[in-house]
Amino acid sequence: MEDHHDVAAAGALDAPSSSEPAGFHTAIAHLYRGEMQRMTVWRQRLDVTSNWAILLTVALTTFTLGASDVPHYALLLGLALIGISVLIEGRRYSHLQHSGWRLYLIEAGYYGGLLDPSGPSPVSNWRQRLAHDLRYPKRELGWFTATRIRLRRNYLLIQYFVTAAWITKLFIHPVFPESTTEFYQRLAVGELIPPWFVAVTAFTFVVGSAVLALTCPDADAFEKWGEGFRKEPAP
Repeated sequence: MEDHHDVAAAGALDAPSSSEPAGFHTAIAHLYRGEMQRMTVWRQRLDVTSNWAILLTVALTTFTLGASDVPHYALLLGLALIGISVLIEGRRYSHLQHSGWRLYLIEAGYYGGLLDPSGPSPVSNWRQRLAHDLRYPKRELGWFTATRIRLRRNYLLIQYFVTAAWITKLFIHPVFPESTTEFYQRLAVGELIPPWFVAVTAFTFVVGSAVLALTCPDADAFEKWGEGFRKEPAP
């Protein structure tokens, strides 16, 4: 019982009170509205990148497999563009998570305190943590980790699809290869890039992407704000 009362008391101390300075509630409302708008913008940008990657995949595979005179390395170019897309999306996802963290602090600390002043706060010292983040903004979810999360969630299947289309292209155009040697020779990009280089780079790209995606933490772990996604601010 004593522990429960201690937690409830701590939540009450963090809850908004009538003794706030003038304009406090208005400022919090504007801050919340601004962070919500920022998060919405990053969400829209995230969707745009994913949609363009899907459209590019469908258009490129249809165009390449639909004509025998289209070279196979057009699909390799598609893989490269998808790789660029996931790098861009990783940065956007990192910003999205940052705004999500600030919104959680305001919702759990401020609005939760207004609705239930006597209840415990799920985030200790939410005001200090929010102030520290506003003064010294730092994205705890780094670009590299965010990129791996987006790769696992969306782009790995897209890369597998393009890779399968590329291998199919090598098999069916211009005709089915009569030997493994003939198939291997088709990997060459004209007279500029030898087949061994194409094979090594394509294998490294596909396998490396799979390893990075499958070994990354689950995205849900970074969206459970109340379970210690961020550490306490430095004193």
